[in-house]
Amino acid sequence: MQTPDADVGTTERADTSTGSTLLGKGQPAPVDLPAPLPGLDVVRRAVHLPRASWDRLAGPDHAYLAARWLDVAEDTSGAPMRYLTLTDAEGLAGALATAVADATAPWLAGRPDTVLRQSAEEGRKGAQELVADLPGDLAGALLPGLVCGGRHLGRTTLLRREDEDGTGERLLGAAERLADQEGLRSVAFLHVDEHDTVLRTLLARRGYRSFHSENYHWLPVPQGGFAEYLAGFSAHRRRRIGAERRAVRDAGVRITSAPLDPADIPRFAELEAALLGKYGMNAWTPARSVTVLERALGACGPDALAATARLDGEIIGFALIVVHGDRWFAHRAGFDYAAQRGLPLYFDLLFYHLVEAAARAGATVIHYGTGSGAAKASRGCLGSGQYAYLRPSAPGRGAGTPRADRQR
Repeated sequence: MQTPDADVGTTERADTSTGSTLLGKGQPAPVDLPAPLPGLDVVRRAVHLPRASWDRLAGPDHAYLAARWLDVAEDTSGAPMRYLTLTDAEGLAGALATAVADATAPWLAGRPDTVLRQSAEEGRKGAQELVADLPGDLAGALLPGLVCGGRHLGRTTLLRREDEDGTGERLLGAAERLADQEGLRSVAFLHVDEHDTVLRTLLARRGYRSFHSENYHWLPVPQGGFAEYLAGFSAHRRRRIGAERRAVRDAGVRITSAPLDPADIPRFAELEAALLGKYGMNAWTPARSVTVLERALGACGPDALAATARLDGEIIGFALIVVHGDRWFAHRAGFDYAAQRGLPLYFDLLFYHLVEAAARAGATVIHYGTGSGAAKASRGCLGSGQYAYLRPSAPGRGAGTPRADRQR
């Protein structure tokens, strides 16, 4: 059941019983939050947001900025989150989700220091120049930092009803004041889409440094399902896809889609930890995956869809899909690499099967997010560049010393 809209003008003032702050345990105690401008509020928990109007701003293409997913992010990311909202006579005009990243944050792909370092190592445009202008210890220079636009990877943004009404300026100014007052060392949007030109222009005008951080991928779902999808490839690729599907089928692997079953969560967690370990994220544990999967099921219910591959009754692969209207978002996955014995299960599970299932369900797009760009493009995905925008703290701009251009 959808939570009714709350009075965010009073929520922040009332929600003081926990004594929570933006900074994590062990960090210096922050000074008081900046006094809100008229119509501007700072909300501590997503449960207190005006959820219906927030979701209208988020729209169909931002499942991870929907209020229900913000609940999941709060409970699983280990990061303090705050939400800036701007209201006018017509209701919610704009909103910005923020989280604090510090050196203990396990989500390395969502930290400004690690995103910048990896982008520089990969030679992405603008990253090496920015690294050269910062101290060698990027974590020390940028953390703790305020990460804006959501805790997800790809298409992080500022929600607004109109593009040119000053909403973005006011919300960015509020975020910067908040970071300054809390003594944070940076403000960042880590994955702004290349087509989000209003936000990119605004950030550049405010002096943010930018660099290419990733690429985002999605796949339009043809109404004709897999047959129409397959017809869009070259003859050579069609033969290869056919051979991959036959190999998986002939090996006895069965792939199905159904709402996430709580009984499958422990096995899914093992498989996700195996996948992340393969790519060097050995600190990630199955217990963390269990928490995320359980919370996703609690928040999304039947919209948490599991595509599951079984061999002789045993689960050897899975993908969790978040259903958001007629859009599907591939959120996480995992594989038993020993059991699949070199089978092209990744492609069959995440692309061929999902295209069939999505078309049957009337979905129009499958969002695949960031990473593995070549593999995704080879199976028909479209892509767009993602750009990080970073504002390191300037000398002398410490707690309680907001910049003059933000004193409105």
